[in-house]
Amino acid sequence: MSIDPSNALIHNDVTLRPGSLRQQTVISQQLRQRDHFVSNPALAYIYSLAATDTTGGQANARYTLERFSRFLLGSTFDRIDWLMLLTSPTLIEKAMAAFLIHRAKTKAKMKGLFYDPSRSLKNLHINPLKKALLLIGDYYYQQQQITSSQLTDWQYSIEKFSVQNQTKHELDPGWLAPIAIEQTLTIELTSQAQVMLEAFSCYCLRPCIERMDWHSVLYAPVLQTSMQSFLSSRLTMKSSDRKQDYAPATADNLLRMLRGVAHHAWLSESISVETLQRIKAIKLPRGSRQSSGRYLSYTDVDQISALTLAQSNKIKALRDNAIFWLMYESGLRRAEVIGLDIGDIDLYLCKIRVMGKGNKERHVPFSKSSDLYSAIEQWLTIRLQHSQNISSFFCGVNRYQQLTAQRLTTQTLNDLCKHIHQLGFSRRISPHDFRHSVATNLLRSGYDLLLVSKFMGHSSITTTQRYDRRTDDELQGVTPGR
Repeated sequence: MSIDPSNALIHNDVTLRPGSLRQQTVISQQLRQRDHFVSNPALAYIYSLAATDTTGGQANARYTLERFSRFLLGSTFDRIDWLMLLTSPTLIEKAMAAFLIHRAKTKAKMKGLFYDPSRSLKNLHINPLKKALLLIGDYYYQQQQITSSQLTDWQYSIEKFSVQNQTKHELDPGWLAPIAIEQTLTIELTSQAQVMLEAFSCYCLRPCIERMDWHSVLYAPVLQTSMQSFLSSRLTMKSSDRKQDYAPATADNLLRMLRGVAHHAWLSESISVETLQRIKAIKLPRGSRQSSGRYLSYTDVDQISALTLAQSNKIKALRDNAIFWLMYESGLRRAEVIGLDIGDIDLYLCKIRVMGKGNKERHVPFSKSSDLYSAIEQWLTIRLQHSQNISSFFCGVNRYQQLTAQRLTTQTLNDLCKHIHQLGFSRRISPHDFRHSVATNLLRSGYDLLLVSKFMGHSSITTTQRYDRRTDDELQGVTPGR
């Protein structure tokens, strides 16, 4: 069958038939993503984590590499053509709407949720962005580069702007071309306003990680010097005159990611294998830190359980109690807790099927005489009585003590830990403290490191060692014998 060239869309080596606008948009996004894989090794590395890591791993890699790129390129908002935007008030409204809707969709995707304008367009920190944009208008007015009427129009457009009034966005990421000569905006911004302004600018021009010429950096001497400069720039001053060193884990993470970027550059034949080996040979100063995890004893968790069960919403109280005991006695990660389905819990065999980091499956056992068994049994009874059509094991509970189909998020677990402190628990805790504690309890009980590592779902026993919260007092009496 022949294809009429006049009725076909040609892009490189791909021939496409005309279709709906949505089909053409999807195809163009796929082609653009394919081009990114080849031309941008950093994006290729991040996307490769989809098969081997959680979305949290992807987000962490993107965040770290974006900061590193921004350090080398400089602030993105210094490359925006603000004069053009200042004289086009309707354009800034479209740009803000496109940015905030894109931000809401990204947040929903990272949480494993569907984008819902009625719910997703909330808590997007619009006010800090508005304040930053208003300060930019004042700055250019004081520099006598815009008139009083232009400033008034700018202020009116920003102050009356509401993302809820925007039904769609018309500007894709990278819609604006950067100015040729970098400017320096001498305006004072709060940290939150600066973050939002930088994020908005990255949406307009494309993120730093996409604009970065990675091939100019992927040489061992250049990369090592850039890393040292970046890490040194992150140092903060103590109350004394001595600088606080960066954590060794921070340097190790950055080096691991940059090695991943170099590996993908080699896969695309952009660098030679000799260059890749030299980058892999980069060494950073060694060191270690005590784990930041706080140990929780059974007495602590008993108190947490009592505070939880005393809540007025009894259904939610049983759910939260089951979550706390599950984290404490099974050591599940946050993403593993919220990812559990109803069929993953086997009360008869006392096993939990967990799909963990790196798409690795494991089975975590528990005892019938444990607090975990009792808490899960109570929640499961409620869970089966109220709804048969919800797949997730832990689901939402509204104020009317009714179950909802919404799956919990990792932020939900963070909020539960914050709420416990507000209810009267003596100190602040995090979900990961429960995971540190179960590893310590198992090691104190005499289980060997390899067995504990398998229980925790670690790929290396070195990771398990960092979870050990046994104190130096417990080393007393640990002496070699004949």
